[in-house]
Order: sequence, then structure tokens, then C-alpha cells
Amino acid sequence: MQINKLKFIPFLPGFILFGFFYNVRSNDLPPSLKNVKDFVYQLQNIDLGAIGKTGFDLAVMDYSSDGRDAGRFSANQIETLKTGPGGRRVIISYLSIGEAEDYRFYWQSGWTPGNPIWLDAENPDWEGNYKVRYWDSGWQAVVIGYLDKILDAGFDGIYCDIIDAYEYYAGKGRTTAAQDMADFVANLRAHAKIQNPDFLIFVQNAAELAETVPSYLNAVDGIGQEDIYYGFDEDGKATPTDVSSAMEGNLKLFRDAGKLVLTVDYPFSQSEDVPHFDAATRAKIESAYLRSKTNGFVPYCTVRHLNFLTINPGHDPSAVEEAASSEGPCAFALLPNFPNPFNGETVIPFMLEKPSEVSLKLYDALGREIRVLFQGRAGAGKHECRWDGKDRNGIEAAAGLYLSRVQVERAQAIRKLLLIR
Repeated sequence: MQINKLKFIPFLPGFILFGFFYNVRSNDLPPSLKNVKDFVYQLQNIDLGAIGKTGFDLAVMDYSSDGRDAGRFSANQIETLKTGPGGRRVIISYLSIGEAEDYRFYWQSGWTPGNPIWLDAENPDWEGNYKVRYWDSGWQAVVIGYLDKILDAGFDGIYCDIIDAYEYYAGKGRTTAAQDMADFVANLRAHAKIQNPDFLIFVQNAAELAETVPSYLNAVDGIGQEDIYYGFDEDGKATPTDVSSAMEGNLKLFRDAGKLVLTVDYPFSQSEDVPHFDAATRAKIESAYLRSKTNGFVPYCTVRHLNFLTINPGHDPSAVEEAASSEGPCAFALLPNFPNPFNGETVIPFMLEKPSEVSLKLYDALGREIRVLFQGRAGAGKHECRWDGKDRNGIEAAAGLYLSRVQVERAQAIRKLLLIR
């Protein structure tokens, strides 16, 4: 593979910059979320010791080792888990509010759809999960009881799932379905805040609800979105570009309101319980992380069954990465390319505070690597690489959006380039 010659410009004294993606307005985030740069999402086969040894800043997990009340984690276990290698870790408990699960403590023998009145049909895709009329006071009382157990265990917040149940009932003619769901989440927040004013409310999927019911944003501290880049139609398959764009647009409503946005993608086959990091899958993971971070989101890739502590190659938890370096992260900056937009050639500059191992790579809008502009050690100062608009095979790249990514030791930064023809 051809590597372009690196142009060196002497270091400017006193110039210290760090590489950044889109910055979330961190001043709007609750204090406990300001430093969250990565997270883990695991609901089954949970090993608290294994998670505790990682540097993940936030963990989304079940309140129980087996999903049942008898296996619930103690307050002491949760408090211990909150201390990680990089400092305080945020622990969020999963809570399905749009479906009932027949293995939970609240399930009673003899329950069938229609008895109790709020219990609806079984989900054909998930055995043992039942649709619920979530606006019914009876179901909401069940969820409040569940929430109290989570609060008693000392979790920092809840991760409310099946928010998109509102779509199911809207399709059946309930005109208030969206508002009902937003009100339900607001009720959960109000109840939790009485006991713990710092308690966090996260929701999963259905980000468009913030546009339908604007007050919804006031009830949440963050959102998790599945399948934004991989898994929408099929696990391991790229989500259609128009779907990804629509999701990004909805999630930006949360981001711009100062909410933490988590993305969860499934680049692995749905049959996999243990992820396989072959070259093709690693490219998908890189794509998901690049695109998510470019938008100011926090990414994670794992298996659909959520039964494995996935640590993706090249995306180890930040706290572990920082702890592994006695010198700390290297200060650097990926500067804007010029011209931009461009036709023919553009210059991509970056700055280094000290001599470092550097890679500068180009990706297309789907996150596929198309060219390596530099790979090796570079001295302190300003450097420039030129891109002639061609891929690694010398073929002219199509007009469109591209990403330049500079990685300096264990840190990285991204900028957008627009090629016109």
C-alpha cells in the first residue's frame, strides 16, 4: 500500500489542542453524565467482576443476574460496581415499560391476555413478552413497584425499553398513544426524583417521540438507539442510509437539548452468542463508531442477545486506555482540510504536541476505509497530507461526503471532507 510523503512544518510554541468530535453541550448534562465517553450494554450472563475490571464509564444492565427477583443484585454489589479503574461509573438498570415479561417477579400464575385488563397479546417475536396497555393505572402500578426495587438497589437510573409500543396502539386507533407514553415516562421520573433527585431516566428507541411530543425531552436525561447503522433489517447488515439519516435527525433533538445519546449496533450475525471479529465485521464496527462519534453520540457494538461483555478491538474503554499510559493522552489537533469542498486535491493538516505514532485514514460516508494517507511516527509540530481524490487503487472516488480520521496513540479525531466533481 502506497503511503503519501508527510510534509513537516515546525512546531508552534505553546500550541496545544486535542482531537474532538461534535461536542455535546456538556453543561446541560447532569453531573454524573458529563464524562461518559463509552458504555457497555449487557442483560444476560452478567459477571459483575468482569464488568468492574473494565473502564466503561456507564453500564446498562439488568437488575438481576437471571432476570428474576431471587437473583437480583444487592445494594452493596451495585455500589461496588460503581467504582471503576477510571473513577465513578454510572450504573443504569433495564426496565421494560411497554411490554410485560412472564419471568419477572410481578408475573402471576393464571394471567392471560385480557386478564388483567391491561395485559394484551404475546409478542410473536419474543416468547414470554406481552403487549400492555401502558396507560392503564394497573400496569403503571406494576412498573412503579419494579422501579422501587431498582431504587432500593442503588442504581443510578433506569433504561426504559419498548417505548415504541405507542406505535402499536396508534396503529390500532388510539389517538393519544404518543402522549400516553410521554406521560408515563414523566410519571416514572417524578416518582423516582422523590427518592433520589439525581436519578437518571434513559429511554430506548422511538426518538421521533420527541418531535411528536416536545415536552418528552424534559422527562429524560438520555436515549439509547438500536440499529442506527447496523441491524435494522438484519443483524450484520448495514441499515439503509435513509433510515440512518432519519434516526440521526431525531437523535440530534436529544443531543442539542443536552441529553446523552447512546447508539447500539449489531454488526454480528444474530446467531452469534460470542462476537467474531473477522476483518469484515471489524470494518462494520469501525464504521458504526465513526459515524456515531461524528454526530456527538456515544457508540457501542455487541450481539443482539446482549449476553456477552463485548469489548470491540480498537475501542477499549477510555478509562483503561488512559490508565495504561503513564504519560497520559497525547495532545493533538486534526485541523480543517483546505480547500473544502474541493475538486481534485485537498490538504489535511494536523498538529502534534510531541513525537507520536500516527495514522491518517480516509473513509466514505458508510465508514468504509478507502485510503491510508499516513502511517508511522511523526515529530512534534504541524504536518500536512495531500489527498488527490483517489482511492487506494488509484481510482477516482465518487463525489460526496468523506471522513478523515487521525489516530494518535490511543486517541482519535474526525473531520468531514466534501468532494465535488
